[in-house]
Amino acid sequence: MSNGIKVVNGGIQPQKEEPSYEESVRFQAKLIGLWEQQQNVLGYTKATIALNIRNVNEILDISDKFIWELSASDMDSFYESLVGRGLAYSTRRKYQSCIAAFLDFLEARHSRDIYENYGVKVPSIIDKFNRHMHRRDDMDSAVLPPEPELLERFWNGLKNEMSNARKFATIARDYMIFRTMEKAGLRSFECIMLDVKDIRFDLGEKGKIHVRYAKGSKGNGYKERLVPMLMGLDELMQWYLTVVRPLFTDEVSGPLFLSETKRRISRDVARNSLRRRQKDLGFTDEEIFSPHQLRHEFATKLTEMGVDLLTLKTLLGHSQIQTTFAYVSPSDDFLEKRIRMAQSKWQKLLESYEEE
Repeated sequence: MSNGIKVVNGGIQPQKEEPSYEESVRFQAKLIGLWEQQQNVLGYTKATIALNIRNVNEILDISDKFIWELSASDMDSFYESLVGRGLAYSTRRKYQSCIAAFLDFLEARHSRDIYENYGVKVPSIIDKFNRHMHRRDDMDSAVLPPEPELLERFWNGLKNEMSNARKFATIARDYMIFRTMEKAGLRSFECIMLDVKDIRFDLGEKGKIHVRYAKGSKGNGYKERLVPMLMGLDELMQWYLTVVRPLFTDEVSGPLFLSETKRRISRDVARNSLRRRQKDLGFTDEEIFSPHQLRHEFATKLTEMGVDLLTLKTLLGHSQIQTTFAYVSPSDDFLEKRIRMAQSKWQKLLESYEEE
């Protein structure tokens, strides 16, 4: 090929020009859109699909390349950025799985289109040197609830800020989001997807939360559940609905947690806010806890209150009780008390037997 021409079957025809940058942007968007459609065909939830697309867009944004231009070194750099954000090995592996799935889709369905437009094959950017494999420390059992002293320091810090801050509304809203995660064991997405109508004070002794967007197994469909408002959550929710939420909107219905633009707050904003507010309170990187750890705190606290694992499994929305086991991390004091209770019970039974 030269001078913009090429020989085809003995004839000469003009060489096809490579698409412009704008055309490449549209082409890549089309490929991502087709992948989105394919995930819909498989029955993935909207939340799962949105997360998958976000993960792919992250590596594209960081590398500043199109998907067909990526290399293994770009994947390495992407991993480094995830490590820099403090993401766990298991989370990095999920990113890898998502990106690999998209590349597999392109290879199977659109490799010819990519080659005809750019003269390249679908890249192979995950190899034996950067592949994240399953390993023993890649389990939820490694997640521990925050230390009680840290939690007390955090809640007291937020309360103090609420009493002195210029933007009371946003701090009070965030405080309520974090408390709902802690006292109802909700995932961050479940929490921000709540509407006012989901707070059912008419159910149970002190009211229940109707979780409509609970995580389904293997990304297929949402599972609904009702979670009782325990440990004073009902009073906090009454305070929030009466005092705080009206500062964001006059509407009595709609999303429970709103941004200053009167839109539903996003999961990323809620998660980032938890980390930022801990930083503002002087927490070190080793002390900072995640929304997932608040969920573990809920599970551990209920276990120490005597709630059985089958009940806890239902409250957490788990499909398998094995998952629930990994959420329970009772304190040393609790274990000691349980042993003493067992010893006392055994001693009473022994004394009763001897009296007979």
